Amino acid sequence: MDITELCSGINLQPEIRCRVLEFAAGFDFQAVDDLLKGFQGQESRQNALKELQTILKEDEDHIKVLACMLKASADLYDFYREKGIDDGIYFDTMKCYPRFIGETYRMTGRFCFDREWWTVRQVGGCLFCIGALEYEIAETDQKKGIELHIPSGTDLSPDAVSQSLSSAGRFFAKYFPETGQAEYHGHSWILDRQLKGMLGEDSNIIRFQNRFEITDEGEPGTECIRWVYGTGTDDYASLPERTTLQREMKRHLLAGGVIREAHGILRQREEE
Repeated sequence: MDITELCSGINLQPEIRCRVLEFAAGFDFQAVDDLLKGFQGQESRQNALKELQTILKEDEDHIKVLACMLKASADLYDFYREKGIDDGIYFDTMKCYPRFIGETYRMTGRFCFDREWWTVRQVGGCLFCIGALEYEIAETDQKKGIELHIPSGTDLSPDAVSQSLSSAGRFFAKYFPETGQAEYHGHSWILDRQLKGMLGEDSNIIRFQNRFEITDEGEPGTECIRWVYGTGTDDYASLPERTTLQREMKRHLLAGGVIREAHGILRQREEE
C-alpha cells in the first residue's frame, strides 16, 4: 500500500489530497521512519509525534504531518495483512482522516488537518473501526482493556451498536486473543447521567448510556459542543436549537450547567 492508494481508498478530499501528494513526492520518509514506527508504542507515540513535528518545522494546515501519518498508515497495511484482518476494517479505520478534515472544514471553512494527536492510535495499530464504533486496545497498570470511541455522525441505534459490539467480540477473540476478558470502557460526555433529564428513555443516546455502569462522573468538558452543534464556540446563546438535544443542552449551559466527560464500564459484552 502506498499513500496514493490509501488516499483513493479512503476518499481523501481532493482539495487536500493534491497538497499531501505534492509534499510526499519530495520528502524523504526514510529519514523519519523510526519516528513513524514509534507510533506503535503506547508510551512512545506522543514523544514520537513531538519529535516529528520538530523536524517538519513550519507546517501550514498540518499537511506535512498528515502526509507522514498517511505514510505510516499505508505501511501499517502489511500488519493488517499479516494478521488476516479484512480490508474493510482497514479502510473504515483509516477513513478517520477525511472525517476529521471534513469536521474541521465545516467549522472553519478551511481544509486542514488538526487531529494528529488522535490518529497516532490508528497509525499505531491499536484502534479499529468496527461497524458503528471504534475500539482501542489500551493498557493501564499492566492490565489490557478496550476503550470504546464514538465517531461523529455514527449510527447509535440499538441494532447498530449491538451489531458493532458483537463483531468486535469476534474480532478481538480472533486477532488479539491476548485481550481475553478485557473490560470495555467508555469515556465520553454521552455517559453524563444529566442527559437523562434532557432526553427520553427511547433516545439512542440514553439507550447507549444504559449499557454502561458509570464509575466516575468525570470532569466538565467542551467536546460535546463540537459533537452536538458542529462548532467550537463558547457563545452558548448563539447555539442552534434544531433538535431536542440541542435545545435542552443549550438551556442547561446557559443556566450555568456543565456537561461532564463521564467514565463507564460496559455491563455486558455481546458475542456470537
